[in-house]
Amino acid sequence: LYPVVVHWVWDPNGFLSAFNPEPPGPFKKLPGMIDFAGSGVVHLTGGVCAFMGALTIRPRLGRFVGDETLFAGQSSSLQVLGTFLLWFGWYGFNPGSTLAITPAGFARDAARAAVTTTLAAASGATTGLLLKRGLPSQLGGVPMWDLAATCNSLLGGLVSITAGCSTVDVWASIVIGLVGAIVYHVASCTMRKLKIDDPLDAFAVHGACGLWGCIAVGLFCTEEYSYSPHADSTLYAKRGKVDCGIFYGGSGLLLATQIVGPIFIILWAGGLSLALFGSLKALGLLRISVEVEQKGLDSSKHGGSAYPNVDAALKSLEEWSSSAPPSPERFGKVGSKV
Repeated sequence: LYPVVVHWVWDPNGFLSAFNPEPPGPFKKLPGMIDFAGSGVVHLTGGVCAFMGALTIRPRLGRFVGDETLFAGQSSSLQVLGTFLLWFGWYGFNPGSTLAITPAGFARDAARAAVTTTLAAASGATTGLLLKRGLPSQLGGVPMWDLAATCNSLLGGLVSITAGCSTVDVWASIVIGLVGAIVYHVASCTMRKLKIDDPLDAFAVHGACGLWGCIAVGLFCTEEYSYSPHADSTLYAKRGKVDCGIFYGGSGLLLATQIVGPIFIILWAGGLSLALFGSLKALGLLRISVEVEQKGLDSSKHGGSAYPNVDAALKSLEEWSSSAPPSPERFGKVGSKV
């Protein structure tokens, strides 16, 4: 599934590729798709597959009944650690997509990608933090500083800048990250509204923000940094220059390509993943039994609970503390061994 999308967009023979001097058929009229590090190729593809998987497997037991906080993440510290590890790794993902550093212009592009990646992530995190806190509950807001939403908004900013990290100006990366956080929030709330259980918000972060990242190139790509259409293509011969985003005086053809490309990716990834998950469901191989789900996979498959039984521990502590009135002898004298 994934290698086919890679071929379409990044291979010199791909029909959507900016590196193809002679695209086939009607695609000759469009410049190639700019997706420098994979907002569409990587993230949109994975996000659409996640959506189809969540849609097919159906929600976890009790997910949309009663108190939804029971399904919140168990460790904020691990989520923050994971988020910062991903952010750090993105500097290999985006600047590293130059694939080299010594040819002329490559170091310049890698440096720009590092700066735009940093600013988009910071912009997404800040926007997500304020958005979740400031919106009314009817629009998905909460009366607190939501750490989980902030982390996912940061990731949404990273996904959003991935396509255009080497082709947009610094100020545009801040806007792209900001809008990415909004896109993430809307997509996440929509998934819950539709009662599609996506535990990690994979579609909202990767699918929705990946789509926005592709479209953002058609808006903010500069002529100076653009590499589409190919210099040897018929379209380039007609224009005499590369195309750019419409906010920089582009023809609109690049924006059209940045919309057409994701449509092909969505149809391909969505169709195949739906067929895969549907087949597994029909064979009874997609979901565990009700008994195993109620017991928990950590206990049923790995021999023990992954999380401490806090309620039981608190109950034992209450029983112990109420068994006799407090006295110094129960806790030991100061400075003595108990």
